Amino acid sequence: MQEILADNPQLLKDLKSSISKPRLNRYVNMSNGDEEKAILLYQWNSQLSQSLYIYLQGWEVCLRNKLNFFLIWKYGKNWPYDQDRFVRQLTREDKKRLSKSIKRQEADRNLSPAPTSAIVAELTAGFWVSLLSKSYDVPYSWRYNLGRIFPNDKALDRPAAWEACDRLLVLRNRIAHHEPILHLPLEQRHVEFQRIVAAMCTGSHALCEETCNFRSVWSRRP
Repeated sequence: MQEILADNPQLLKDLKSSISKPRLNRYVNMSNGDEEKAILLYQWNSQLSQSLYIYLQGWEVCLRNKLNFFLIWKYGKNWPYDQDRFVRQLTREDKKRLSKSIKRQEADRNLSPAPTSAIVAELTAGFWVSLLSKSYDVPYSWRYNLGRIFPNDKALDRPAAWEACDRLLVLRNRIAHHEPILHLPLEQRHVEFQRIVAAMCTGSHALCEETCNFRSVWSRRP
């Protein structure tokens, strides 16, 4: 990449302009002012994000579907609309998230009630992670029901599952917004992805392991 840019100053100028000075400066600071290294770090950060995407996908899709199955089991297939049993137990923030998703899906489809499957896909990753927080220990009896979400890891308790998922949520959001992740403890996050996804679904874990090339990308730090 550096050779291509060195041979064509206009490409380098265009790239720097598109990245924007404030964004590129984060990498320049990490490179002690070396702009050439900063470009390499920017590229490597993108490669790291790409390498972890399969695990992000596996984690988020599994988590929301496992929790959806649990909520259907506990409240029925129309749980998003169950005001008396489900909605009233949500925190204020989660009520807002749910209401916003329902309104958007009803408006987009011109249909009320909107299908639960559509609402599930619409809800943010933050909503699903929140359901594992201590706020829901009593309503969901996680002490006894956590195995419905993580059937393959009996040693995983609710606090540990929530803490890991909350850290993965931060990583997910940084990748989604194209922010730097190279300064994070990514080896630890990769291990957490492996454990949490395997705890939920061995098939998803196998797919992620077959596809993920994080370790090889991580070893190629500029």
